[in-house]
Amino acid sequence: MTHRPMIGLEDAFGVRARSLRRLQMTLLNLFEAAGYSEVIPPLLERPDILKTGAGKFLADQTMVFSDPADAGLLAVRSDITPQIARIAATRLLSSDELRLSYSGSVMLARPESRHGSRQQWQTGVECMGVPGAEGDIEVMRLAAQSMLLAGFNNPVLQLGHIGLLKALVGGSSITLDRWTERLARRSPDDMAVMIKQGNLPEACGEALLAMAAGQADAAWLMSRKGRINDEFDAAALYLTDLIGQLNEELDGVSLHLDAAVMPRFLYHSGAVFAGFAEGVPYALLYGGRYDAMMAAHGRDMPATGFSLDLWAWLDSGIEVEL
Repeated sequence: MTHRPMIGLEDAFGVRARSLRRLQMTLLNLFEAAGYSEVIPPLLERPDILKTGAGKFLADQTMVFSDPADAGLLAVRSDITPQIARIAATRLLSSDELRLSYSGSVMLARPESRHGSRQQWQTGVECMGVPGAEGDIEVMRLAAQSMLLAGFNNPVLQLGHIGLLKALVGGSSITLDRWTERLARRSPDDMAVMIKQGNLPEACGEALLAMAAGQADAAWLMSRKGRINDEFDAAALYLTDLIGQLNEELDGVSLHLDAAVMPRFLYHSGAVFAGFAEGVPYALLYGGRYDAMMAAHGRDMPATGFSLDLWAWLDSGIEVEL
């Protein structure tokens, strides 16, 4: 009997398996040296844990099934960060600051457009209890070091702030996840259609068009000061100050402010970022602040982090010493 391969899933063996393990240990050693302790959550989780404070997109990518051992509904994790939030909110209450790392497989309900894969080997860090720029800079520095250590050419961190989009569309009847999806297309024509449907103020519509056209850099952001609302100005000021501090912290990695940078999942509440490198046509990592998720899990503490997919890093063509 011949078994056809499942779409979006594949086996790994030989050089590919060894390369993943070597890259995994290289990054985990980096995280450990920076003071991050490894956590190994289970592959399965209660669906409500994975969905708490995580946004609609993550819920749509989570596979849920009935447990044959009568434990009720279980879910295959599609992201590890909600599990880390659960652990921090229930198991690690004795520490006001937590620095945690992880590396494990996750499964998506549907293939991502990047290469049609449903399986990822998510690896990352979560910095909890460190508020504001101090925590953001610590995590972004580690993200930059990860790309450099893996051997990517001319890595770049693109920085944004989810508060900018929230400030622009707060009065719209259209949901935030739809605005995020439309902005991610980077199409001014598509954005113009959404703006008309959303019945936004003229200044907000103009800002969204500029963001979709890739024009929302640091100079553009400062030119909007006082023209939209206080929430927009606060997010813009935080972001420009953060860029200024990071320029003094990072070597070997370029920084680029882009107000259109959006998080991979909509549980973020502050500064967000994505990592890119020369010759790689997709984002290598995503990260940002997610204070609201921790509050939703019952422990109101600041939190920020980033994650990456080891399979995607290997597919990018980097050479891993075996």
